[in-house]
Amino acid sequence: MVNRRIFFKHAGSFALGTLLLPACQSQENKTQTSESASTPAESTTTSGQSLGAIGMQLYSVKDVIEQDLKGTLQQLAEIGYQEIESYPGQEGHYFGMEPKAFATMLKDMGLTLVSSHFGSGTRDSQAESWYQATLLSRFEELVERAAETGQPYLTCSSLNESLRKTPDDLKRTAELFNQAGEACKKAGLQFAYHNHAFEFEKVGDVMMYDFLLENTDPELVQWELDMYWVVAGGQDPITYLTKYPNRFPLGHVKDMDKQDNSKNAIIGQGAIDYANILKVAEKNGMKHFLVEQETFTKSSIEAMRENYAYLSEVKV
Repeated sequence: MVNRRIFFKHAGSFALGTLLLPACQSQENKTQTSESASTPAESTTTSGQSLGAIGMQLYSVKDVIEQDLKGTLQQLAEIGYQEIESYPGQEGHYFGMEPKAFATMLKDMGLTLVSSHFGSGTRDSQAESWYQATLLSRFEELVERAAETGQPYLTCSSLNESLRKTPDDLKRTAELFNQAGEACKKAGLQFAYHNHAFEFEKVGDVMMYDFLLENTDPELVQWELDMYWVVAGGQDPITYLTKYPNRFPLGHVKDMDKQDNSKNAIIGQGAIDYANILKVAEKNGMKHFLVEQETFTKSSIEAMRENYAYLSEVKV
């Protein structure tokens, strides 16, 4: 989520077998089994159970939410979203509200706060208050205040470059994650980390993401798998879901534009085969499916409506 200026180093290298589903192949397969072509949403209505409660990361509506926090949340509830992940707005964590009051406002709308994002910060930066807290500054205060909301997860949204330059940096970061996980556990929270694409680059002889997965305690450190960024990093989400079952209770679901893989698409209309990936995710322990979209060709609220319509029809 945070650190939005990441550009694709692997442009043109995302043909990952069944991950990227060409539109022509998808249409051909549909016509073999039906007299009329199905829409992307209709193609997911196979046997199985629904995803259950569908959530979203509030950064998806960043263009409107800070002008009308309550009104935007009400629109999301009316669309059908039930779970919410927050992010630090211009006023800081919980959009400058008291944490318990923020969670209560959501509850009154039929929404549940399941997670909130915070940045790693740097070892030199200092937060002015807990509203700007990071992993490296006033983190204990943030943990204490987050616990007041009743949210189960507290999620680090990105890792500053200064914490991942060398193999020794990665060792220190893995230990930092474990320590953060201990602090969260004592407060009744679960620490998690959200990926972008840079984690799939090598530092020394190891891939950053794999190293952090394998050198953190599963009971203390869980992961929010942003499936779009996994694909952007040239990897396969299914590989990670099956290799590390029950490490990814949280998932960011956003699709990739078929013509420009640096842009997002409405889920089910892009290049990522979510009908297949979400089945694997659910079977391997993903509990919270959170829509996130960062680029748009229409209003963010309308995009959230279409994303919800697709996911509400998915069977796993």
